[in-house]
Amino acid sequence: MRLADRLVWALLIVIVDTAAFAVPLAALLLAYVLLARPTWFRDWVE
Repeated sequence: MRLADRLVWALLIVIVDTAAFAVPLAALLLAYVLLARPTWFRDWVE
């Protein structure tokens, strides 16, 4: 396997990992902030 092939595979793994884990976690955090309105968020905004 050439170096270019390994780099493409590594980049694809990083993209899939980001799409599968980071985006849903950010969406869950935003939903929690909108629904629960935690005090730490209100303090940070003000």
